[in-house]
Amino acid sequence: MLFIRLINSSFKRNLRTYSPYLLATCMLVAINYIFTAIAANHSLKALSTGKVTTAMMKPGAAFILMVTAAFLLYVNHFLWQQRSREIGLYSMLGMTSRNLDLLTVLEKAYLLFFSLVGGLIGGIIFEKLAFLGLGRLLQVQHLRQSWISSGALLQTVMIFVAFFVVLMLVDLLKIHHLKPTDLWNSATATHKHHGPLFTIAGLIGLVTLAGAYYITLTTKPKITAINHFFLAVILVVIGTYLIFIAGSVILLNWLKKRRNFYYQPRHFIAVSGMRQRMEQNGADLATICLLCSSVLVILFTAVTLYCGISSTARSYTPKDITIVNNQPLTKHQGQVLKDTARQHHATVTDLTHYEATAPQVGYWRGHSFVNQGTIDNMTTATSNSMIFVTAKTYQRLTHHHTVLKGNQALIYAPGKKHTGRLVVGGKSYRVTALKKLNFAFNPDHAIFSPIFMVVNKLPKGMPTMTVTTLNYHLNGNAKKRIAFETALQQKLHLSSLQFSGYATIFSLLNGLYGGLVFIGILISIALGITTTIVIYFKQISEGYADKQRFTTMQEVGLSERETTKSIHSQVLMVFMLPIIGAIINFAFAFPAIKQIMTQLNFYSLTLMVAIAVIITVALLLLYLVIYGLTTRTYHQIIDK
Repeated sequence: MLFIRLINSSFKRNLRTYSPYLLATCMLVAINYIFTAIAANHSLKALSTGKVTTAMMKPGAAFILMVTAAFLLYVNHFLWQQRSREIGLYSMLGMTSRNLDLLTVLEKAYLLFFSLVGGLIGGIIFEKLAFLGLGRLLQVQHLRQSWISSGALLQTVMIFVAFFVVLMLVDLLKIHHLKPTDLWNSATATHKHHGPLFTIAGLIGLVTLAGAYYITLTTKPKITAINHFFLAVILVVIGTYLIFIAGSVILLNWLKKRRNFYYQPRHFIAVSGMRQRMEQNGADLATICLLCSSVLVILFTAVTLYCGISSTARSYTPKDITIVNNQPLTKHQGQVLKDTARQHHATVTDLTHYEATAPQVGYWRGHSFVNQGTIDNMTTATSNSMIFVTAKTYQRLTHHHTVLKGNQALIYAPGKKHTGRLVVGGKSYRVTALKKLNFAFNPDHAIFSPIFMVVNKLPKGMPTMTVTTLNYHLNGNAKKRIAFETALQQKLHLSSLQFSGYATIFSLLNGLYGGLVFIGILISIALGITTTIVIYFKQISEGYADKQRFTTMQEVGLSERETTKSIHSQVLMVFMLPIIGAIINFAFAFPAIKQIMTQLNFYSLTLMVAIAVIITVALLLLYLVIYGLTTRTYHQIIDK
């Protein structure tokens, strides 16, 4: 009973700390349960795109587990610092190591129990809402979900029991390796960084971050673009931590050596205070910066891809159906088309065909396009595929009259503008860029953006293809349209590379990107929870530290008003640095993400910029709201 009373008393005294911690862990338990329950849903797996969606759930769930583990370890370290003086006092009053072990086990059992109960109840309730949201994103109305997923429930319980057992063992090891006096003084201990290695670390951080930004700015739409982006992410993580931990202190030390600047009342207080804050909080501020950067990148990518589903599907087939073959449809195939349309109550319109060169993959070397041949010959340097059509074909399909003389040509290159003299296939052309081409498509369904060249005559020696396009009218939902396209492809005996149906591609992209948005939202919520708690606990630690700073600064002659203004400006600056760093990281990541989007046949730069601005402003406002709310706790501590 004594230990239970001690635990209850500790919880009441530290309610400011335990309340947000339990709320955050409950929400993380709920998110983990939602992920696991939806991934195990049988009606979702039965969908045509269900395998893709459930496959994406696995890395999403793994990422959430990583975030949860990092959060629990961080908060456990903070709780240890808060309770270490209590544990040291208990030890001095005669408690044995066995008593302290029992006290620690009871504390972790309390936290685990309330986290699981609150989290699972919330997860079961909000999982229905999340499942409805997923159905809306996937545009599916007949998904079924049981009230409680026993398998997901058991798996979530096992995961969090394992997490708390690890945390309990960490605390027990700390107790057995520390002396009572160390426990008493650990809460007030500060860390000092000195020596040339600290300076070298700051310079390495600057170089690493610059290298990451250089990679994102020079990334090209090649097969290696994603690998380059992930390399940049790793360098950003390393560089951000080193900049916040060491680079900021180096900068402040440099300002400290500038006597004309430093030895002024306003600068003296600001530089000295900021140096101490950055030494103590650099790693935590870097963590906040990276969490905010992750939210920006994940939400921006997911939302942009989802908003561009229609335009991406049209980039694969500008009309309802596109057929690529060696020749136009034969009479027999034409009759099959009519019969299949009649069976599915569809009316075929705008049936047309034209000749073009087969796509030749390659890459740009200055103003020359290096032709590598068919897609089988692609390398890591491959960036585009080249397709030629005649000026007569262009006029017939676009109804735009154009006259090309000599080596004049028109070029449509989504994602990049080409003008002036270009060398393609050993021949020089004077090209004029087209902003839009209504019959452009991706015949290989490849990650390489197709480039269309309009010339007077097709180049000799290049293989050709015949493209047949058509629209159709069908009264019915997307399921009936997909059924018609599937039946037509099967009866014409065409492969997936030869046949592209808008409804089918739209459904596949909707399942892929809809699931990506759903996962991105849940991950962003988890990251948002983690960021909020990190900021909250940093406000608490800053509050306790500033109580002593208030006293010290007033003892050296500053007024209460000057002291308050100086410290509050420092706190504001400290907590604004992470969001500023996150926005800078996102701004430099934008070009690389744009190149990756280009590989996924998304070309609307205007839409990308609009979504980027909206998400950035929304996150900035949310961050300021979180800062404002957590600052109340800071003021409560200071006022005491």
